[in-house]
Amino acid sequence: MIQQRKKDYLQRLIEEFFSKFNDLVNGAPFEHPERKKELLNEALSFFSTHFDTKATDNAQLLAEKIKDTDLLQQYAKLLLLKYELIDLKEPEQLRTALDIVIYLENTDKTFSWERDILREDLLRLLDEDNRYN
Repeated sequence: MIQQRKKDYLQRLIEEFFSKFNDLVNGAPFEHPERKKELLNEALSFFSTHFDTKATDNAQLLAEKIKDTDLLQQYAKLLLLKYELIDLKEPEQLRTALDIVIYLENTDKTFSWERDILREDLLRLLDEDNRYN
């Protein structure tokens, strides 16, 4: 009974997280930037609290901490959004996100259009960053 309540609680937290995450992703690019930053911080805090993630974790460590492939892909998206929303650009975060996507492509053989788009966006931003530096 107690175990079921824990599962229900975790399921509710995950549903709330994805609801906020969808608000963040699906909003217009520059619509309410402060709200987007707030939602981004909440999402990163969710991962930090429940999966003990840190900004300095590499892709391999993140894959060990976040065992669910969908959540791991969402984390990579968060890193991309963080890069796009925050003024201080950290290309290392993009490389970590790309490493996560490559890891997912190697371990999960299911085709994912969303994952392909994410990979291409990451590669494009990394390429642009390399051109300017």
